[in-house]
Amino acid sequence: MKTAIRLAETEAERLALYAFRYAIYVEEMARPQRHADHAMRRISDPMDGTARNLIAWNSDEIVGCVRVNLARDGGVDYYRELLRMDAVGSAWPDAVSLCTRLMIRPEWRSSPLAMRLSIAAFELGLRECIRWNFIDCNDHLASFFTRMGYVTTHRPTHDEYGQVNAMRFDLTNEQWLASAGSPFRQSFNRHRAVLSQGG
Repeated sequence: MKTAIRLAETEAERLALYAFRYAIYVEEMARPQRHADHAMRRISDPMDGTARNLIAWNSDEIVGCVRVNLARDGGVDYYRELLRMDAVGSAWPDAVSLCTRLMIRPEWRSSPLAMRLSIAAFELGLRECIRWNFIDCNDHLASFFTRMGYVTTHRPTHDEYGQVNAMRFDLTNEQWLASAGSPFRQSFNRHRAVLSQGG
């Protein structure tokens, strides 16, 4: 059965997501998490208040997720400074987004699921008229995002994850999508075709 990726819409889905985060970050990776609720075994933080959370479901089990915040909705002040998100000029904040908390269940990490979640986040950005998407990642994930077309801008120190790669991506640069061999290109072309048909 193919996994289904959809936005978290109900309180039950969000609570399941927060429990999934705890299982990955605290129980598996033993990462310190400022916002972890150890009594309830959940992780949520203030950015969830304005976020769009994409969840990958295999039947009734969460196997992956990624969080998308649109800068125009607020709540991204820490990352605005850390990733220099306002360096994109007039695109800030209306056409800027941030992706965080991309997580995959261990047994699914050799599958295309991380790519599928990234493409779903890219398509969400296109629908929301986003031009620039920002991420940060540790070194072992940098090549994954580079293959998708992200460019490293600098290497700041995250207050929870240490030194990270600050990366950004221009969703609307078709020439760059093609030259980078980005898997986002097919989604971009479909989106452009829909717009040309008045969809």
